[in-house]
Amino acid sequence: MKLRIHFWGEKILRRKCRRVKDVDDDIRMILGEMYSLMRVSDGIGLAANQAGVDLRLIVIQIKSNIFKLVNPKIIKREGSIKIEEGCLSFPGITLGIKRAGKVWVSSLDENGSPIDIEADGILAVALQHEIDHINGVVFIDRVSFLERLKLKNKLKEIRKMAEHAAQKSEQ
Repeated sequence: MKLRIHFWGEKILRRKCRRVKDVDDDIRMILGEMYSLMRVSDGIGLAANQAGVDLRLIVIQIKSNIFKLVNPKIIKREGSIKIEEGCLSFPGITLGIKRAGKVWVSSLDENGSPIDIEADGILAVALQHEIDHINGVVFIDRVSFLERLKLKNKLKEIRKMAEHAAQKSEQ
């Protein structure tokens, strides 16, 4: 399976991804390919739909901590933090997004075992960002209409990039 980054304007980014029924070798292979794609793209997180896969999978790496999560769900949020975020699906755009400062996430790991994560700081932000993605929510949804309006031309450029990438991958 050849994965690529999907950009703003591609419909899969707006899709709420399907739950994974069984964590098997195919799922582990997809998670591994997602992790590789995230690393070569200089990201700290990637959701499956950003890679063109309609499944509730995310990968995150903060320093040496690597998370490959299946069906992750935020159980609890606490506090508030505002950090500049970027997104591989929106190259060249960074936005200050207000999110919970601490989150508790329930998930399965790449072996299908339950895992509970208590996270704050950048990991909390990354988890919220990637879980938003698998719910069909992108980070520009979290800013004001006025801020989005300021991005209009940049978003048009990214849409053109998306069209080109989609055509290229069909060849």
